[in-house]
Amino acid sequence: MSRRLPSEEAKRLWQEYRAGDMYALARIMQSYYSDLFHWGMRLHADREFVKDCIQEVFLNLWKQQSSAQAVENVRAYLLMVLKSRILRELSRQHMTNQSELSDDYTFSVEFAADVQWIEEENEVYQIRKLERVINHLPERQKELIYLRFYQNLSFEQIADVMNLGRQSVYNLLQKSLISLRKNWPVNNIVFLLIQFTVYGFPFTDA
Repeated sequence: MSRRLPSEEAKRLWQEYRAGDMYALARIMQSYYSDLFHWGMRLHADREFVKDCIQEVFLNLWKQQSSAQAVENVRAYLLMVLKSRILRELSRQHMTNQSELSDDYTFSVEFAADVQWIEEENEVYQIRKLERVINHLPERQKELIYLRFYQNLSFEQIADVMNLGRQSVYNLLQKSLISLRKNWPVNNIVFLLIQFTVYGFPFTDA
């Protein structure tokens, strides 16, 4: 897996891409493909469908290089574009309006059981328990937790990806943490979310 680009390096590559350097776009795709794939699989559990959507995102960027906009955070922008692409394709398949589908999509959270940083059986048990607790949250709350603690996005970036106001993001996160605290000791939740922020959520690919 390619290392995730630091945000400033990604921003520089994006500027080079906008100036006509398609190798810079290839570097961005290589670095963020894993993030985009994990994100897409949370929105729709069809591997080939998600791969096709990612390919279409970068193909469109390739075609539209001359009119590409400046962005502050490349990863957040790509997550937003991919989500829009996935929902648009799903709306076309279901022959429904994208805005209607946007309120009805499911979001799943699943952790890999064999990641290297899990050393103790009790930690595996705790992670599985957290997985179950999170998956009982409403879809938007699961999505927010994923974006905040796995993708490590700021509240402003989350607002863009989820098409919400910044205050709505704060309120939604507060509701999520209140719900989690009702079902699990707060110290356990804080510890594991810190682990995920440092190491990244070990989401499975399928």
